[in-house]
Amino acid sequence: MTYPCPHAALHDPRFHADPQAVFERLRDVHGPVVPVELEPGVRAWLVIDYTMITAWCRDTRSFSRDARRWRDWREGRVPDDAGVIPMLAHRPNAMFADGDQHLRLRRAVTDALGGVDGHRVVADVRGFAGRLVDGFAARGRAELLDDYARRLPLLVLTRMLGFGDNAGRRLAAALRGLWDGTDAERANAAYERTLSEAVTAKSAHPGDDVLSRLMAHDAGLSREEVLHHLVLVFGIGDESTANLIGNTVRLLLTDRDLAADLAGTRVSIDDAVDRSLWRDPPMTNFPVLYPVRDIELAGGRTIREGTPVLLGLGAANRFLADEYRERIQETANRAHLAWGVGPHRCPAQDIARLIATTGIETLIDRLPELRLAVAESELRWRNSPFSRGLTALPVLFTPRPPDRLTGYENGAAPATAWDAGSAGPEVHGSAEGEGPGRSGFLDRWLRGR
Repeated sequence: MTYPCPHAALHDPRFHADPQAVFERLRDVHGPVVPVELEPGVRAWLVIDYTMITAWCRDTRSFSRDARRWRDWREGRVPDDAGVIPMLAHRPNAMFADGDQHLRLRRAVTDALGGVDGHRVVADVRGFAGRLVDGFAARGRAELLDDYARRLPLLVLTRMLGFGDNAGRRLAAALRGLWDGTDAERANAAYERTLSEAVTAKSAHPGDDVLSRLMAHDAGLSREEVLHHLVLVFGIGDESTANLIGNTVRLLLTDRDLAADLAGTRVSIDDAVDRSLWRDPPMTNFPVLYPVRDIELAGGRTIREGTPVLLGLGAANRFLADEYRERIQETANRAHLAWGVGPHRCPAQDIARLIATTGIETLIDRLPELRLAVAESELRWRNSPFSRGLTALPVLFTPRPPDRLTGYENGAAPATAWDAGSAGPEVHGSAEGEGPGRSGFLDRWLRGR
């Protein structure tokens, strides 16, 4: 592959075809911290070394999570309409907080998630998964991402968080725009607006759900803090879990040794998920650190204060996995960085894993002859600077009748608010008093630069 860019251009489709080859070349030149370009003209650094990521994530004196420190944006070198702004913009949630503020916000999130009943999650996953499979089982073919992997986490998280069904499609469409940087400003506005509507509805009718627990927590979250924790929990949870399901199924369909080990019960679906997390973690170049002082690197290079430093979780995992290949493949090893490390380690990892493993188990149990409908070389990766997922996963299998227990007959899904397209009106333009396609919060944030 010809790749002349001196930076790792995370926006370039050629990069996503084989990112590890790019990182190997750049590591030989730059060492464990390499220059990257998030979109044309927007530069950052990416840490691709396992040990360095672990150390820097725990060094809260040298690094901050507060995106308001971003020097290039603060000084006007990054335009307000840059596609990565909604992903990197400061939000009043735990991901972008430091110190006591981070502890307060994280406690609210972990307590709200701690009230989730794992048995209920498994039951919900199995129920939704069975119904989704029944929707295409009689056809003998499916596009597994749109038909299954992207729908399943959305349905489960919508119920777990306490949203109404009609928010599903609007949130899913907005999320893809945010992660891929496609019309991201408008996607961010639509996403926040839909979540704001959910907060308003839940204020009037609280229940036994994550959103209600967040709103009632003794940490005293403001409405804006509640909203932006939903942005965090739902946005990362849905995107990451969908990619985890898709990436793991892809691995099972393309890695003959792993498939044989699974068939011979030498490994479990849980082990296969960890193999996928080592190779292609769903969140691969995110989140971001901001140095509070200049950081000197080997070779006389300097990371200036306020320069974004992305966490190259995927590259760091792959380099370490290659170094210790036999040990990682022969044991159930969960030392990867896919869930982060340090005080900001993902608090929802157990729930995400539960959704993914149960969803994959249900899929394989129902469709044991699953196989790719195209050559592996024809699969394409999404052009996202931050996440790792396929654009499509077409599969074939022996057609099967629907399971009567799931309520599907003749291979047709019963109408539901989410599946039937009655997700409420599409969100276009802007709310009164806002700029075009811009949420009120983002508008205030931009003006306050």
